[in-house]
Amino acid sequence: MFLRGFMRACSVLSVLVIAVLLATSVSPLAHAKEVPAAGVTRMQLFVEPYQAAFYLLLPERWRTEGGMRPSGVAWNKLDLVESNIGFRATSPDGQARFGWYPRFYFVDPAVYQRSSGGILNPAVGSVMDGAWVYPAMGVADFARNIVFGQIARKELGRARLVGRFVEVPALRKLAPQVATQVQAGYVDFELEEGGRPMRGRLYTTLFTLGDSGLWSNIGTAAWIAPASRVREDSRLMEYSMRSFRLNPDWVKRAAAAEIKRGAEMARVTREINEADRRWQADRLARSSDTQTEFYKVLTGQIETRDSETGKESWLPAYKHAFTDGRGNYAVTDNDAAATQLQQGSDWRPLQIINRNAR
Repeated sequence: MFLRGFMRACSVLSVLVIAVLLATSVSPLAHAKEVPAAGVTRMQLFVEPYQAAFYLLLPERWRTEGGMRPSGVAWNKLDLVESNIGFRATSPDGQARFGWYPRFYFVDPAVYQRSSGGILNPAVGSVMDGAWVYPAMGVADFARNIVFGQIARKELGRARLVGRFVEVPALRKLAPQVATQVQAGYVDFELEEGGRPMRGRLYTTLFTLGDSGLWSNIGTAAWIAPASRVREDSRLMEYSMRSFRLNPDWVKRAAAAEIKRGAEMARVTREINEADRRWQADRLARSSDTQTEFYKVLTGQIETRDSETGKESWLPAYKHAFTDGRGNYAVTDNDAAATQLQQGSDWRPLQIINRNAR
């Protein structure tokens, strides 16, 4: 899903001229021998370093980190099956930057409340079944609560939205065909870094999956630049972001691996569900046992088992119970009488069942 979405996005977001790509593939050593003309920005072809998963055009001398890799969050179920991304490019002076944030699955807490009859009420921000517990939200709230408030809290925790959400219809194609509700576009924001006013823009596509309560983000990307030069820097970063392309060979390998991981995930899920079914059955049995013991107390009875025959019988509530194996029973609260009854007779003690001790 992640891969198909990005492939569609690549074809929508930009079209690069082949001649530009060829021109930017010149060796950096050759560039070192030249003196750049004033006002000219050179672009270089960057290839994702971990798996050669994607490539894009970057301004010369910009630093990069990350690539096509897991989100780094151990509980993120998406990392188990689909490919994820975490990538950033930073200007030589460290003031401007852009990149992509990882994907996550989210689940609306109302689903658990309805399905459990109000018993389960998971806290917003907690994790259930590999998904973050948050009600479905729009792009503006997603930026505030998830990106600024969680994913990039250290970097953008003090960011403030500027203006309104702007819809970008082309980005809706990032969502899978099974999506039931989609919102795609961007919001602008501002913040201060070291006393310097900064401006930024965050793009994302959000979609829900039927009435399951599941929803997700895809193509979440942002750029940040000093307000004093935001016009020039944003133009450069927008161009780089739109030059993003997935490597077709990697797409084939990743798709095959995704199918394999998906099958393994399904197997593990079945095992987990079976274990959960057994646990639920045991829990119901324990609940029934508790009710049975309570009934014994109310009615003044005990439940007994003959260790030789396995036969179970209900008798009046006494401390000791005996049978002669011929359908006769004896009960007493007197320890001495119980000892005497067993000596030189056919009476044998019955096991008194305590269901709460199971």
